[in-house]
Amino acid sequence: MDVQRRPGDARRLTFGLRILVAVCLALIPWIGYLALTLPVHYVADQWRFAWVGFDIVLLSTLAATAWFGWRRRQVVIPLAIATAVLLICDAWFDVTLARGSRDFWTSLAFALLVELPLAGYLLLRARRLLRATFRASWIRAGLPGEPPPLHRVPLFVVGTRREREEPPRQPGAATPPEPGPPER
Repeated sequence: MDVQRRPGDARRLTFGLRILVAVCLALIPWIGYLALTLPVHYVADQWRFAWVGFDIVLLSTLAATAWFGWRRRQVVIPLAIATAVLLICDAWFDVTLARGSRDFWTSLAFALLVELPLAGYLLLRARRLLRATFRASWIRAGLPGEPPPLHRVPLFVVGTRREREEPPRQPGAATPPEPGPPER
């Protein structure tokens, strides 16, 4: 697969991954701090604004996912994933914040019957579309056999030099020898 790469792509990816690891490590004590210090009861002055704003964002991603899906555009894949994540967050907050109120059972039913199934459908469709896109690229590149599973596919634009220069190997294929200094 002939992919244009820019100098520094691998370095930028490595830097970004280090930032993600640092944020993960920082979140661990932060979660503990919140668990110990947040009040059980809290009055929010902007409750309506927060929920209406969230639902506007959710509506926007749902509409964009439908629009770009209808038009058969690749951008539907990340939009479907983002929409699914928002639906899962909406279900989580609806159910946990309604606990102990008269709205709890309605929130739980809506989460279990609408939000979570729709999120699951969107994630499944995104995976299938990603897999189909990769398979089409594999075939267009003239690579032999079936493409490997998605979790084994390297990023096209970064990676080791060998990964950039050679096509991904089939699972179970013999490993080529590591390049080294020429023999004398």
